[in-house]
Amino acid sequence: MKKEIFFYSEGFKIAGDLYIPDNYSEGDKLPAIILCHGFAGIKELLLPAYAESFAKNGFVAIVFDYRGFGDSEGERGRLIPQEQIVDIRNAITYAETVPEVDAERIGLWGTSFGGANAIVTASMDNRVKCLVVQLTFGNGERVITGGQSDEEKKKLQTVLTKARQRAVTKNKPLYLSVDRILTDQQSKDFFKTTIEKFPKLGVKIPILPLQQTIEYAPENFISAVRVPVFIVAAEKDAVNPLKESEYLFENANHPKSFYCVEDATHYEVYEGEKFEIASQKQIEWFNKYLVG
Repeated sequence: MKKEIFFYSEGFKIAGDLYIPDNYSEGDKLPAIILCHGFAGIKELLLPAYAESFAKNGFVAIVFDYRGFGDSEGERGRLIPQEQIVDIRNAITYAETVPEVDAERIGLWGTSFGGANAIVTASMDNRVKCLVVQLTFGNGERVITGGQSDEEKKKLQTVLTKARQRAVTKNKPLYLSVDRILTDQQSKDFFKTTIEKFPKLGVKIPILPLQQTIEYAPENFISAVRVPVFIVAAEKDAVNPLKESEYLFENANHPKSFYCVEDATHYEVYEGEKFEIASQKQIEWFNKYLVG
């Protein structure tokens, strides 16, 4: 069963969906999983399959749009990691109020950029009892500039410097469409085939937050996560390469586990056989450490 929900985060109305198992019995208190989507994502895209799978297996699942995206309030396209972490923490607070939820058994699931956000959230919020992240990264600078030449890095830094100065001196931030910010071919192809079906993806992103993404290093936070961590990677991920997940796993505390979906690209883990493999292993992890 799915129903629309909303909650507030620093005054912004946040839109979400609540998934409850079809066999739910009134009065039961179930473990909950909050799903955190990736870069410029919306709740209708990629996440429903996972939320439905979790609900079929006895979990309450919550998906939501970060402020500034989808159906949530806020400045369109404003992608600030620290603000999204606040939204996640407020989603946890909302989950505590849901009658069907056991507030002592709340887990986080994050994918791609949302995985990075989930790691940082879990490092500081002791209400999170279990963590699963997939297709994510440990260091934004490695991901964004790792494949660039020295000349390309210099050009990018020049663009960011000019954008920063323009915003400060003229109050005119520079915005780019999502497809112009994406750098890897897997993401470009996915966006091109998805934008027609999900027009809400067509927001413009301020270019300045790109600097914050470059400076974003969840690998510096994962050692502070004191709950069970399961990291899932894709062998042929060109968005957040396999090595990023390996770095995170090396720095994570026990209990921890790592799984690589063989012969999978970034977006193939959201559907079909590779989705089934990844989601089943994640359910097993949540059953072990969130259900108990």
